[in-house]
Amino acid sequence: MSNKKRMIRIFSLLTIMFMLSFSLNVNAEEGINNDYSNEVVPGHEKTERWSYTSGINTFLTIDTNGYSTSTCTVTGYQSLATKIIIYSYLQKYQNGSWVSVDSSSATFYSWHAEFEQPFSVYASWGRDYRTYNSIYVYSGDSYEHITTHSIVHHYHSSSDGSNCIS
Repeated sequence: MSNKKRMIRIFSLLTIMFMLSFSLNVNAEEGINNDYSNEVVPGHEKTERWSYTSGINTFLTIDTNGYSTSTCTVTGYQSLATKIIIYSYLQKYQNGSWVSVDSSSATFYSWHAEFEQPFSVYASWGRDYRTYNSIYVYSGDSYEHITTHSIVHHYHSSSDGSNCIS
């Protein structure tokens, strides 16, 4: 293989890796993709959103084999947040709506949580995927609930140069 072809292949792979690593950053002042839920946890007082949370970052990565990983980082106010629960759902766009195809969760007894979890379901070629995250941030017995999702990833194999349209 010539050096020129090798450089083109490396550049193509780096471009794909860069495109797959985009994320959606959600901060208190932006208010993007933060649907307020009316769910109530019995025995706990619900507060206004962003009372205990200073920022949330959500990511979805899908490698060339369809292996997907959810990453969700939640930062609460250090003097207030005592526990963070993250529910992460891998969703596939199907028949005009988002359908959850896998999920995972974790609990952190801290003001900061970094949750990275691979999903057991592999992405199907030509489909759109995202993660939907349901996050509970506690301060003692009170909590707030924030939902957010990653950007949409259209999955296709990097070795297939065709224009896949689902």
